[in-house]
Amino acid sequence: MLHHGHHHKYILFFSIAGFITALVIFILVFYKPGDFSFSGSSAAENTNKTMVSDTDVISNLNSKIKSLEDNVKLLSDELDDRKIAIQDIKTYISTTSAQPTGVLTTKSIITVAHTKGSAFTTSASNYTPMGMYVNIRCPKNCYLWVDFYSSSQNSESSHTNSYALFLNETDQGIYSQATISAASSSTPVSLNTVIPVVAGFYTIDIRAKTSGGTLQSNVSALQVMAIER
Repeated sequence: MLHHGHHHKYILFFSIAGFITALVIFILVFYKPGDFSFSGSSAAENTNKTMVSDTDVISNLNSKIKSLEDNVKLLSDELDDRKIAIQDIKTYISTTSAQPTGVLTTKSIITVAHTKGSAFTTSASNYTPMGMYVNIRCPKNCYLWVDFYSSSQNSESSHTNSYALFLNETDQGIYSQATISAASSSTPVSLNTVIPVVAGFYTIDIRAKTSGGTLQSNVSALQVMAIER
């Protein structure tokens, strides 16, 4: 028969052994080493993905901001060019008589036609239609008073921009020109003349050419009056 003291020792031993066994099983079931490694790797990958994603967002935002700044700069430059052209027109109007020269002011104005043009460019050395034309009818013999204005530029300096009047597709040998002293600088150009015609329908067309570089007219205006004679 076991001694009473030995009996307590066996109970204590088996209790400790059972506790250790239960602890090992608990650790293996709930805290697998692979889980620690996998969890750490997943967290690192997620962090890297987040960093890459944030970098892409910032890069896209910077690109859009740069594009917006460029567009604003282009718009600002365009507005400056338009302001210069408008000022040129005001200067021309304030220094030019509103009455046609060479025509008696007692004559009646039969009809008036006018048009305004948008930006036009050409590098051609021969006269090219710039969309500045009007159609007008003279019910009887009349004078055609032509008044044309343009703000003229060239991409290069020391080239000459020329503007000529065509009547029913025929060059009238009437032209005005400007030599551009500085690249992209604006120079006002005007063409004023009076043409006697018989009764009929007429198309007055302004065409442009340049001796070099690229001619540009930002703002143009054409007015034609048919006056009795």
